[in-house]
Amino acid sequence: MKTIKLCLVALLAMLSVGANSQSFMAGYNVSMATTSDATALNGFHAGLSGDYALKGKLSAQYALLYNLQQLTAENTVLGQTVTSTTNSHSLDLPVRLAYTMPIDNKLSVIGFAGPNLNYYLSQKTTIETSGLINSTTEGDNIYTLENGDGKKYYSPFDIQFGIGAGIKYNSISIRVSYDWGLLDRDLLSDDVWKNNDLKISLAYTL
Repeated sequence: MKTIKLCLVALLAMLSVGANSQSFMAGYNVSMATTSDATALNGFHAGLSGDYALKGKLSAQYALLYNLQQLTAENTVLGQTVTSTTNSHSLDLPVRLAYTMPIDNKLSVIGFAGPNLNYYLSQKTTIETSGLINSTTEGDNIYTLENGDGKKYYSPFDIQFGIGAGIKYNSISIRVSYDWGLLDRDLLSDDVWKNNDLKISLAYTL
């Protein structure tokens, strides 16, 4: 946790001091698991990004993004409705090598690729029952769960590799990116859990 805090402080310092330009970005994202019982979490992301010119049309882009994602399932049997809601909170630290191709003095096309570091703050599932019996049960954060030997079931850390493209007009840009998970975050079972993420972002250069 101390390492994560130091990384966040360093990134915020780069965003505020070292970048040639800073942007606020937000948008839709979906996270798709590769487990045998694969599920997808949908939600949004928001945060700050920086762009540091390297040479010519090449630049280094980096960001700090907060993600909130959710999955809801509902099932009704004999008048009893059970609703399961999973909420996931995480941070992304993408670092991209970008190439910008101007079309004219206002419009440009951007392509980028590079690693994305993830840290998952929490993921909990709440079960609500309504009908003859009404109840609400909130599950534990899966990243704090341990077995009898004190080993964690799931890792909150992930590393991805992503590619993307976008269009920028004046100070507004639209970007689409896809990141492939590289780490198996299931620490104890034989199942393989990797996350692949799709993001559609709208950014405004400050």
